[in-house]
Amino acid sequence: MLVDQDKCHGYRFCVEACPYKKVYYDYQRQVAAKCIFCMPRIEEGVAPACARQCPGRLRFVGFRDDREGPIWKLVEKYKVAIPLHPEYGLGPNVFYVPPMSPEKLDNQGNPTGEPRIPLAYLESLFGSDVNRALAVVEAEREKRKRGEASELMDILIAYNWNDNFKLDGKAREVI
Repeated sequence: MLVDQDKCHGYRFCVEACPYKKVYYDYQRQVAAKCIFCMPRIEEGVAPACARQCPGRLRFVGFRDDREGPIWKLVEKYKVAIPLHPEYGLGPNVFYVPPMSPEKLDNQGNPTGEPRIPLAYLESLFGSDVNRALAVVEAEREKRKRGEASELMDILIAYNWNDNFKLDGKAREVI
């Protein structure tokens, strides 16, 4: 959804109303704005700039109905990519694989067994599905540690980065 900048300006109510807290106030242009995922680029079959430039290869772009693409596999097949705040019922088009949390370290640098990111915090962002998603990712990580194949880990590790950008059913060469 785009922000109607003719209606949402100076008063900043649109900024406050966004349930995801992603609308921001552009002080130079004096309007509310938000990321549009480089819609003109996507219309041309080119990945958004943030996905293309992400050094960690953390962003995937594609269509949920493309059963061969990574998006369908992450959202539908493995169900590890979930929306923020599903309780809002907004039917978002952006999904996140919740982060695996390393253990906290004590003053001597020893692991404490306690996660750095509290599970309650992740549940407040992703709802109760976060528990299942994290369990699936952890099970697939364990498979990989045992030397077994894991399609999910192959997707998340992004060995072939261009597979992250399937906009028309085939991988696009990313420039």
